[in-house]
Amino acid sequence: MFDPALLRSLTGTPLRVECDILHARPLHPALWPGAWSVVRITARNAGSTGRGEATLRPGVAAHALRSQLAGARPGLLRMLSPTELPALLPAGPLRSAVDTALWDLLAKRTGQPVWDLVGAPRPRAVPLVHTVGRSQLADLERELEESADFGSLRVKLGARAVEDDLARLDAVRRHRPDAWLMAAADGAWDVDRLRAMLPVLRDHGVRLLEQPLPETESGVLTTLPRPFPIIAGTVYGDDRDVARLVSRYDGMRLTLDAVGGLTTALRLMEQADQRGLLVVLGSPPATARAWAAALQAAPGAHYVSFTPGLTLRDGSAPVRPTGGALAPVPAPLWG
Repeated sequence: MFDPALLRSLTGTPLRVECDILHARPLHPALWPGAWSVVRITARNAGSTGRGEATLRPGVAAHALRSQLAGARPGLLRMLSPTELPALLPAGPLRSAVDTALWDLLAKRTGQPVWDLVGAPRPRAVPLVHTVGRSQLADLERELEESADFGSLRVKLGARAVEDDLARLDAVRRHRPDAWLMAAADGAWDVDRLRAMLPVLRDHGVRLLEQPLPETESGVLTTLPRPFPIIAGTVYGDDRDVARLVSRYDGMRLTLDAVGGLTTALRLMEQADQRGLLVVLGSPPATARAWAAALQAAPGAHYVSFTPGLTLRDGSAPVRPTGGALAPVPAPLWG
């Protein structure tokens, strides 16, 4: 983990934080409909500049983030450690963008890459688990044909009746008999449907199931036998999230935007490791800077499940996986 003494030694001088909200478009808008945008934070201190970005999902009000930032302004007038941010901002995309900008700024000030500052291995190309959306069967088959570069798939289930889930699984195995599979139901099933689906998923070679039940019904998982691990959906940055998972789940899905940035993600992943929980590191459609930060956490994850990137109207190029893997972003851009 990062050296707190080093971080404290860099704090205390004036800090200037600027916030912009940029309109964005997913590379595959049919899979990710709606009005997407990106919060971009620019942090300046002692002649150096750091930048961070996070995704705002459709429906997130930009004015709410600006209000959060205004409330945190007094604490952001001096250079501070990313470890201090939870006291200033709630978990979410704004804190993630500020956290990302501070790590970039620290890298610029020290001349050390972020991976060195946080005590992680040098980032490398990471094989991705490719998400297959809840599109109609005809579109699903086209998606599967285009997924040949990805050795692992995350199949979304639960949008319709159980017959639709069965048809989707059959289509996946027909087109991709070779793929490692995980399924994600986003809490759409009830207990009876989960019990019925477990042997079906096993027979289709599914190795991991994400959030089959609403959280209010997840108590049944405490004693439910299963043929493969069941993990919780996205956690939101509270240490209690990890502690409460142990009795019900075998792991969790974690995204930097939800938990509030790289600093919190690294802490939660360390706690998960201590408790023997699997971690799937995820991401909504994101920019190159956001993915660069997320890749710093990839060595601590069992699986990495990023989705195709965002195109910004300022001309920033989206990140595209190559050969089913995501390569590190060049250091001049971030970290």
